[in-house]
Amino acid sequence: MQFVYHDPRTVTNPKKFIKKVTVLYDGKEEGFSLAVIDWEGTDHIGIRWNVAIKERTDVEKQTGKVKCVGSPSSCEIPSWFILPRELFNPTLFDKDSSMFKDLIVG
Repeated sequence: MQFVYHDPRTVTNPKKFIKKVTVLYDGKEEGFSLAVIDWEGTDHIGIRWNVAIKERTDVEKQTGKVKCVGSPSSCEIPSWFILPRELFNPTLFDKDSSMFKDLIVG
C-alpha cells in the first residue's frame, strides 16, 4: 500500500489557536505524529494519526490517488489533538499520590 499523508509539519489546524508546530516524531503512513504545539502562546503536546483507520480500506487512499486526512480532522482538514498540560504533572502517575487515586480509583 502506498498511502500519502499530510506532513505533520504542515498540519496547523485549528489555525485560530496554533502558532507553531515542532514535530518530535513522524511515524509515517503506518503510525502517528507527535509535536510540540504553540497553542495561544503556551507549549502543549499534540498527537494525531497520519492515516485514519477508516482510510485504510479506501482503495483510492491505499494507492495514493487520494491523500489521507488522518485523525483527528475537522471538515476533512487534518488537525491536532492537544493533550492537557495536566497530564505532564510529575505526581499525576505516582501511584501513591492523591491525584492518581482520584483519577484512577475515583
